[in-house]
Amino acid sequence: MTRYSFKITDGDDFSDSEELPDDEAAWYQALRTVRDIESTLSSTGGDWSLVVHRDGNPLYRIDVRAQRLS
Repeated sequence: MTRYSFKITDGDDFSDSEELPDDEAAWYQALRTVRDIESTLSSTGGDWSLVVHRDGNPLYRIDVRAQRLS
């Protein structure tokens, strides 16, 4: 198993890590995390970023942005 770190930024930083079997499992964990992030977005806007690291190196990045257009 490999240790993956998940860093979430939304103006504040939050990090967590866990051991997972492979990169694909880390990707699906990132997607589950993004679903949790979606529930905290405001209709007035917001930016989130989630970066998955393996062995200290960035592997995936997911950006979420909510923006009111009018």
